[in-house]
Amino acid sequence: MEGPSLFLAQEQLKPFKKKVIQSAEGNTKSIDPASVVGKEVRDIFSWGKHLVFQFDTFAVRIHFMLFGTFEAEVGGNWVTGDYRRSYAPRLVFTFPNGQIKMYNCSVKLIKSKNAKKGYDYSIDVMSSKWDAAKVRALVKKHPNEQIGDVLLDQEIFAGVGNIIRNEVLSLQKVAPQRKVKDIPAPKLRAVVDEAKAYSLQFYKWRKKFVLRKHYRIYQKGTCPHCGGKVIRTKTGKRQRWSYWCPVDQK
Repeated sequence: MEGPSLFLAQEQLKPFKKKVIQSAEGNTKSIDPASVVGKEVRDIFSWGKHLVFQFDTFAVRIHFMLFGTFEAEVGGNWVTGDYRRSYAPRLVFTFPNGQIKMYNCSVKLIKSKNAKKGYDYSIDVMSSKWDAAKVRALVKKHPNEQIGDVLLDQEIFAGVGNIIRNEVLSLQKVAPQRKVKDIPAPKLRAVVDEAKAYSLQFYKWRKKFVLRKHYRIYQKGTCPHCGGKVIRTKTGKRQRWSYWCPVDQK
């Protein structure tokens, strides 16, 4: 799940705020599910690929990584994450007004009365506090890295995943293998700005369940610019699937 989907999830799960967890279970070994039973959820917020449940003196952080997802019944409404659920949930919270099941995710206990203060929202693509100048400066600290890898660095672009990365690079006609130092300043600025703009558009499409209809190059075989054949290959140190056009993304 990417940042925009988690940003939407925090909105969908708002009815669970100020509710007490009636039961909890799951195969996580990071926390004892029983430790949250009887506790009130004081806040639910997202940052990048994290979804955080804040309790009185601690918080539970869910990191959805590459293919994590969730499903929830909230006050009679059904909401889900981006991927198919696996067989056994990592963690399940049951509330008076519904239930949430989380799959293929990392669970961590944060000992803080206000976990939100520990996050830097200036690098979160979905935050109103996003600081493009700061992000550009962080990108430039990695001159020898491929731009495709840098876009997936959650310490620079919190919330950007493989879909956003591929679409942004296609829109700006930049090859994922291109090193940061070889990208002209105006083009680098455009890539950073596009990461923010596309993330906001991703959120709007995801909210209307039409995201997949708007993929231009991700999982496609034809370039949206020239109509040529799209190359699908794993690139960079992260070895994530890249979809790119050798003509328009030289």
